[in-house]
Amino acid sequence: MKKKIAIIGTGNMGSAVAASLPAEDYEVVCTAASRSTLERIKKELPGVEVTTDNSQAVKDADLVVLAVKPYIAPEIMPEIIPNIKDGATIISVIAGLPLENLEQTFSAESMKLNVFRVIPNTAIRNGKSATFVASSRLASSEAMDEVMGIFNRSGKAFLIPEKNMAACTALASCGIAFFLRFIRAAAEGAVELGLKADFATEVAALTAAGAASLLSDGSHPEAEIDKVTTPGGLTIKGLNAMEDKGFTSAVIAGLRASVVK
Repeated sequence: MKKKIAIIGTGNMGSAVAASLPAEDYEVVCTAASRSTLERIKKELPGVEVTTDNSQAVKDADLVVLAVKPYIAPEIMPEIIPNIKDGATIISVIAGLPLENLEQTFSAESMKLNVFRVIPNTAIRNGKSATFVASSRLASSEAMDEVMGIFNRSGKAFLIPEKNMAACTALASCGIAFFLRFIRAAAEGAVELGLKADFATEVAALTAAGAASLLSDGSHPEAEIDKVTTPGGLTIKGLNAMEDKGFTSAVIAGLRASVVK
């Protein structure tokens, strides 16, 4: 029998989750505030049901994905609570909302709910997300396996202690912007050297993807760097010039600044 999954707030994250779910396993209901968004979802994902009624969407749902903006959450959660069934799995991708708050809000212990906090990044839309999952102490191993399976369809999911969520968010969610900024800077440098902007950006992006692929077998970044740096060569000169301008220190400072104190 198919499980019902309600996705509350079907923006980039919610629609990417919906797209990853096999039709033979899940009956998917997506909600959004505007009809235009629902029409887009229906066109992109013809197998899903769409509605503006959050409360009706979660009725009898086995899994509920909360993918609304943080400022909307306080108004949405009381609306759906009466229709959450006992034993359901609650998956929150709402930034900054701790598990303890979710457990209290949904009366997780008395309703035997499986509660998870999940942080993907925007590459989820291309199936390339690094996604972090923190589990409530009340969640069953079966529910945990199912949640991990869902997010492994859209990249790679990591089960982590909730205390590490802020650091992981800085590294992988804010990190998307950091890596994109490096690609942009590399392309701008190449333009100064005479390349056209579109071509330089494409090559810089391919080079970044290629560099990441070299680490897929567990190789250390410095080991791969050593393979392309020769004594007195151009690569080591370039690396040293970037370090002279504070490259590594700037990256570390950016990560530190991205963690809410």
